[in-house]
Amino acid sequence: RTKQARARGLFIHYCSPDPDYLKLWLEIFIGSYERCLDVDFEKPPSRLEEVPPVMTLLPDNILQVLRHQLLQCVQKASDGLEQEQQNLALLLVKFLIVICRNLSNVEEIGTCSYINHVITMTTLYIQQLKSKTKEKEMVDQTQAEEFVRHSLAFCESLYDPYRNWRHRTCGYTKLLTLAEFIYYPLLTREVTMSDIYLSRKPWSR
Repeated sequence: RTKQARARGLFIHYCSPDPDYLKLWLEIFIGSYERCLDVDFEKPPSRLEEVPPVMTLLPDNILQVLRHQLLQCVQKASDGLEQEQQNLALLLVKFLIVICRNLSNVEEIGTCSYINHVITMTTLYIQQLKSKTKEKEMVDQTQAEEFVRHSLAFCESLYDPYRNWRHRTCGYTKLLTLAEFIYYPLLTREVTMSDIYLSRKPWSR
């Protein structure tokens, strides 16, 4: 309750002209659920000590605010994002990952346009990473790689929320079946989870 109350208290500053309040709110919220990110695909999924809140416990217009911010990042991405905007885009994706670790939120997040925006930005980042040369390394290479890695984790959150593929690649043999799911993953579009994991560092090919 304390974490949620603090988050709600900061949220009122969204009406402020200072954009730093949004970044502050995201940092505090994400910092409270750091283990939910878990973007090391070489290791088995970590167990959560605390499940993030359901959407109804978050500020009412949080989804609209974040969708607007993410769309702005997408619109500016093709011309190159400033460092501050790159940081915000990464925070937005981290927030979505955290929220989806409460599996009851997956369907609602999946019905929004977040995944389209995230994939658009990820594609641009991968193109930039592929075009880099030894003579001219990208200044924001680390930031781009971080965004791509977290975007893959967001895809996992939507399309494989029980992390069956990651468990399988780590040697687990007892996996949840569809009949055992309490909450269902989104139907994949043009990709499968194997494609997602195999492409976790596609720019290195």
